[in-house]
Amino acid sequence: MDEELNLVTEWLLSASSEIPAEYFQLPVAGAEEPQYRERVYCYELYHRWRNRWPDGFPFSLSGEVDKQGHRLVRGGWKPDFLVHVPGRMSNLLIVEVKPANAEPARMADDLKKLTHFRRELRDQYGNPGNYRGAYLWIYGLRAAEWPGLRAEVLGSLHGDPQFDRDLVSCIIHETAQARATPAPWG
Repeated sequence: MDEELNLVTEWLLSASSEIPAEYFQLPVAGAEEPQYRERVYCYELYHRWRNRWPDGFPFSLSGEVDKQGHRLVRGGWKPDFLVHVPGRMSNLLIVEVKPANAEPARMADDLKKLTHFRRELRDQYGNPGNYRGAYLWIYGLRAAEWPGLRAEVLGSLHGDPQFDRDLVSCIIHETAQARATPAPWG
């Protein structure tokens, strides 16, 4: 599955370079400055990413699958993106997206959720159904600002064992029409 994870990650990073400015920050009538609108950004990223999917690829891309009431998944989560085989616990990648102006505590909560999906998810028979990869995707953040935000986000966790930096990667998409890049945990 590592080969498939590398492929979908490359498609995702490549797709990020095509996001136009009006999807990155939405112009709003009556406002001087455009605003981050996570759903608008995610829908465009999904569209660009999905266009790279070849016929016959064994995993599907899904957006905002509501896990509330799922008998195998505890918690009422709606991950922004899932790469999986629907109807089976064959999971590849889970992605949570946040704009740069999101509260660090919200990002910290996403890190705990992503760790949960990587570490603890099981199928109905008790077999690991966890995801091979998990990304916290932050858009609109300059790479130079990452160390400060990283410290705030990690500080919000207060050493919480529900987050494992070895299981979740961070990816930063700085600006429209630019390729997103992985960001180190430090």
